[in-house]
Amino acid sequence: MNIKVSFPLNNVTSSEDVFHECINWIMDSPYTDFAQEELNKLNNSEDFTYTKDQEHIEFSRSETPGLFVSSLRYRKSTTSAQWITEISTRIELNQHWISVVSSIVTATASNEPPEIKKPLIIIRLISRFGGGNDGDVPITITPIMLDETNTSKEIAKAVINSNNSCTLPIVYVSTSNNNKHSVIPDRLARKLSGMAHVVVEPSRAFSHGLRKEVGSRNVYGGVVGIYWPKGTGVTIFRREIKDIKLFEQEIFEKICEALSVLIPPHKCSWEEVSHVKNRNAIEHLKREGVNAAEAKEVVLLYEAELTEKLESIQVLNREIERLSILVRHLEAKTPVQGGIVINTGDEEDYFEEEILALTLLAIKDYAAKSTHPKSRREHILSAILNSNMLNEPHDQKAKVLKEALRGYREMNKKVKDTLEELGFSIVADGKHWKVTYQEDERYTYILPKSGSDHRGGLNAAAHIANIVY
Repeated sequence: MNIKVSFPLNNVTSSEDVFHECINWIMDSPYTDFAQEELNKLNNSEDFTYTKDQEHIEFSRSETPGLFVSSLRYRKSTTSAQWITEISTRIELNQHWISVVSSIVTATASNEPPEIKKPLIIIRLISRFGGGNDGDVPITITPIMLDETNTSKEIAKAVINSNNSCTLPIVYVSTSNNNKHSVIPDRLARKLSGMAHVVVEPSRAFSHGLRKEVGSRNVYGGVVGIYWPKGTGVTIFRREIKDIKLFEQEIFEKICEALSVLIPPHKCSWEEVSHVKNRNAIEHLKREGVNAAEAKEVVLLYEAELTEKLESIQVLNREIERLSILVRHLEAKTPVQGGIVINTGDEEDYFEEEILALTLLAIKDYAAKSTHPKSRREHILSAILNSNMLNEPHDQKAKVLKEALRGYREMNKKVKDTLEELGFSIVADGKHWKVTYQEDERYTYILPKSGSDHRGGLNAAAHIANIVY
């Protein structure tokens, strides 16, 4: 696997600033053998190659009126592998784009190849100079924390409906039933800086209100969704019982995988520096007229090859745009979560596959009581039941609720934690507790602060289960 990152930097940052930060990054590495006095002699005024033992630094640059491109390659070799990082810049029209490509080449095949990590230079550049704007969204190392205002709701709608001009994916972190997140937002945003934006919603109530305005396309209930650029899809991640760091790494690896095949919005690479040099050389030949006949022939061949490649790229870009429009059209018709294709109206899943499970139970009950043997109706319903795993999460959750309230005497920590994990909010109301399911006032139960007898808790559990399960 390689890591390929492309993002805009603060446009007041000079090429010299970026070059010196790259050199400082190498000097600060615990793995380098270069001495500080050696690297201090290097500058970006001209091309160079510098080597010491198994370490190599190559630098190339070129420019035309209105354009500057450069690229620095750093290679570190061992007996078993070679680590290569390429940092390229492109400065034009008040824009400063950075591209970082990191890869590992191993000498032999291995079941456990060396782990490739995101180069620290990405975070260093954004932290020191500030990111530019990716369409409407700034490049930062911190998450975008939404609040309960209308402005935040408009931001969330723009993310979910792809009503933005971002070139990077947006990772949307929804809030769980007890208003917690399944990731550590600051850590994830830092890990994904320059690769994706991280947007974090404030509460379950925010998510519930948002759902009606985006046609059920928002992730919710602690789920994390990657909303890809131009509305080309959503990838969903559920943490469940995974370790939080492993869960964040799973999201990171998915972003890396997608960016590795993404066409960057701007040409910014070692190859692009070579192309600019070649174009400059061609213009020089045109002006100087060295061996005019031969030079003209070489120029015509080169320009023909370049034209063909540019036309191929234009065709591919048109095809990508066509497919993007098609995907957006299909996505607009399909809910992001739920796993069913019927319209559920104003209701949404309060836990994973809640509506699907209830639908299958209803079909099972109807098929058993109201269909004629060997009829078309029986065959259709049997096919649906046989093709879908029939879990009974409602019964499982009712059992957990029953055990939590068995012998209930007071709202202790164990009872409170269990109720919150099941999706209940608990608020003191005089001599009682107001227990509300999923912040939905339709499902509210009044629980006494002190239990009266040993069956009181079981009776309460039965009443609550009847309401919500």
